[in-house]
Amino acid sequence: MDSGGGYLYEPDHDMATLLKQEQKESRHAEKLDEAYIQVMRKFRKRVEQIGGYEHMSELWQDLAPIILQTIHLKSPVQQLLTYTSDFHEFCQGFHEDTSSYKTYFDAMDFAWCCVLDTQTTETEKVRIVNVLSDGQDIANKLGLRDVYPHALEKADDEL
Repeated sequence: MDSGGGYLYEPDHDMATLLKQEQKESRHAEKLDEAYIQVMRKFRKRVEQIGGYEHMSELWQDLAPIILQTIHLKSPVQQLLTYTSDFHEFCQGFHEDTSSYKTYFDAMDFAWCCVLDTQTTETEKVRIVNVLSDGQDIANKLGLRDVYPHALEKADDEL
């Protein structure tokens, strides 16, 4: 259809591009979920002789790339909330020296800071603060102090 100004109106081109981007994002999120399911399966098998994680460091090697890719999604909050809650469970699931866990919590703090630098709703911020506060409680039980300092400050300041 001619718009009258000598230019052809092409809404289908813009919609097609947007649709392709959304499909690509959706496929990427699905791949992350599939990788995450594998982490969950191996975590659940940790008490078995073969097939599970023996140490948190092994689990973190598989989880860290998933977290890193998740923060680059268009809408990462819900997935990262789920992954963070499960991360707290993972930390409690191994009976080992937890001093190295501080590094993992610091990486999660960084991930949340990246997400909070983007557009997040007030509701999302409240949920983020709740999950990270729960993580602080768990970290305290594990003997770790001062986890999520930057992300909690950033989320609280914006509320």
